[in-house]
Amino acid sequence: MPFLDHLEELRKRLFWCLGFLFVGIIIGFYLNSKYDLLQFLVEPVAPFLKGGKLMIIKPTEGFMIAMKISLGFGLLIASPVFIYQLWAFVAPALLKKERRIVFPLLFVSIFMFILGAVMAYYVTLPLGMKFFSQFQYASTEFMLTASSYLDMASKMVLITGVVFELPIAVLLLARLGLVSPQFLRTKRRHAIVIIFIIGMLVTPPDPGSMILVSVPMVILYEMSVWIAYAVARKRDKN
Repeated sequence: MPFLDHLEELRKRLFWCLGFLFVGIIIGFYLNSKYDLLQFLVEPVAPFLKGGKLMIIKPTEGFMIAMKISLGFGLLIASPVFIYQLWAFVAPALLKKERRIVFPLLFVSIFMFILGAVMAYYVTLPLGMKFFSQFQYASTEFMLTASSYLDMASKMVLITGVVFELPIAVLLLARLGLVSPQFLRTKRRHAIVIIFIIGMLVTPPDPGSMILVSVPMVILYEMSVWIAYAVARKRDKN
């Protein structure tokens, strides 16, 4: 297919993606106004908030919160369309053997991202809120604005979801011959240090919380070593 035809196809697929995103945002805005989706998002940390509620301290903050929630809901609704359009655009350029590899990996990577996001939402966020809520003084009261909470929660969920993609990334790199199990084993100490640094950045500076978040990442790294070993062994047999 000529280059200009590729660009035209890409334009059409982007149009479908943006169209579904817009529809998802509209649906999200309606549902948020009807059912208060923010209440669901606050649920994991509600026990650490006064009255289980967040604060709004600016006149425009409520509207901006509604827009952020609507955008997030729109992305969630449109994500299957994004994935399908991406696959439909890339698949014709892949060999049949490559399609058999990439297609299952696509679903596994989605599952791993969701697993990481759920862990961040139900484990990391409550741990962080519990830690920070302990720092109160006689002259202060622990309160949290809706904007700061949404920003913190979205970053934490995104980072943890991406970190959980490590085994998938290693599998692809191993199949391409860019990493080997020997390399991963020799760099294990460095990797563990980096993992604990990441755990420290996405959790409160409390050893228990950091360990609780970092240990699954270490397990993921060890899984990656075994995945690279299995790929190398299969390649040697062939």
